[in-house]
Amino acid sequence: MFAVRRRAACYLVSVAMAMGIADLGAQAPPKRDPALQTLANDAAALPPELAADALIRIASSARVTSNSWKRELLTEAFFKAYAVREAYRRSTPQSIPQETRQGAELLASAMSLNRVSLQVRAAQLMAFVDQRRARELFEWIDLNPSAGICEDPLVAAVDEYYTALSLLARTTFGNDRGEALRFFELYLWRARLPSEMPAVARAVLRFDPRPGEIAYLETLLSSILETGARDPRGFSASALDIVSRTSDFLTFEAKAGMEGIHLMDTVRGYLVSQMKGPRCADSVSESMTPAAFNGALVKAGLSFDIKPIDADNLRPSRMLGTARIEPFWQTGDARRLHEDALHLRGYDKEPVSLKVRRTELWKNEAERLLVAVDQWTGASERVRRDYFYQKSALFLGLLDLIPSSTLRTRVIRAFVDFLRHEDDDRDRQALWFAFVNRLLELSRGEDRGEILAAFDDAHHPVFSVYAQLERLVPVKRP
Repeated sequence: MFAVRRRAACYLVSVAMAMGIADLGAQAPPKRDPALQTLANDAAALPPELAADALIRIASSARVTSNSWKRELLTEAFFKAYAVREAYRRSTPQSIPQETRQGAELLASAMSLNRVSLQVRAAQLMAFVDQRRARELFEWIDLNPSAGICEDPLVAAVDEYYTALSLLARTTFGNDRGEALRFFELYLWRARLPSEMPAVARAVLRFDPRPGEIAYLETLLSSILETGARDPRGFSASALDIVSRTSDFLTFEAKAGMEGIHLMDTVRGYLVSQMKGPRCADSVSESMTPAAFNGALVKAGLSFDIKPIDADNLRPSRMLGTARIEPFWQTGDARRLHEDALHLRGYDKEPVSLKVRRTELWKNEAERLLVAVDQWTGASERVRRDYFYQKSALFLGLLDLIPSSTLRTRVIRAFVDFLRHEDDDRDRQALWFAFVNRLLELSRGEDRGEILAAFDDAHHPVFSVYAQLERLVPVKRP
């Protein structure tokens, strides 16, 4: 009898253990893709701007099926971004020649490897995983752009911050529109520079205001304009966009039976105040802004309600400096290499024909240029950043011309080797990555095998991580 009872007890224990194991299995988190886990570990060890970028890209992959892991990746990326040196993106509506120091700065900034841009990306993706956490992350973003200076054509460009604000306010509060509006208003009040005002107006439009909210948002937008700071370079870059974006809001006001007189009167006062203040000597937007505003009044049927701006009576309080545009290719070695590259390409709008580029004569000239570029040390350049940009541009110029061949593979290898040895300056990390990124873009075409193999053979952590990203988390082609 005892033996029977013992067997029965053992059977019940076995069943209970099996049920417990099954229950634990049901509650266990989804397994993580081991290749992506290894990649995430490697990415986390990169410089902070690249670590954050790579972690965000991994988190966006459909191969990451666990929301808890997505949350972990995005949170880590967000806090990695705090160590990034550049605070925010900078841009300009001006046409800046690429082969200038300012053009190089614009190229680097376009990579969006700055703290605000990276943290905004993390917060936006978090909204699809954990809405409350997404708002918390957004609240921790420290947006504090500086006013521009007339000698620098680039100004703060923080559009993505206000775009994210609008998205989170509109989509993460469910039916609680009152809380959504309070959240939206709280962070809109951070705007103070002219370069932020078009983004603020655009965010208000994207919030998709309901009829009952339009009057309130008109007052809010007007108040932000009235308390805005003066910034001659920022106003020069944004004046026409301010007119355009604030005028767009009149469409919503018309739906609510409002005429927009208060808003447009405030815009007029804002524009006049900025134009009567100090002005950058090379700015032309102030001469076009009155006509743009007056045209908006006519279009809205408000030309009899609001006094048009009289451009003839607007005089700046004083004239400031002009933007510096500093061209490359000024030293003897750089100029010679640049001229050789132009000769190889041809001096017409389009490069020499593919038929010519396949001839032995042309390929021999291209090979000689490759050797000269590869051996150039940049000893006569004033700063290393100039040398880096110019040599990288020469390599890319060769890749733009040389058809598929062993010579093209040599260019790829030489360029990757150059980049591998130039990753030693945090101050130009974004510019360095701009050229790495160009190679990554080329790897999505016919050069895929050669470029990814060169990245692998470089035995460099950034190349290794981004080569794996291209394999495991490919960028969707437009």
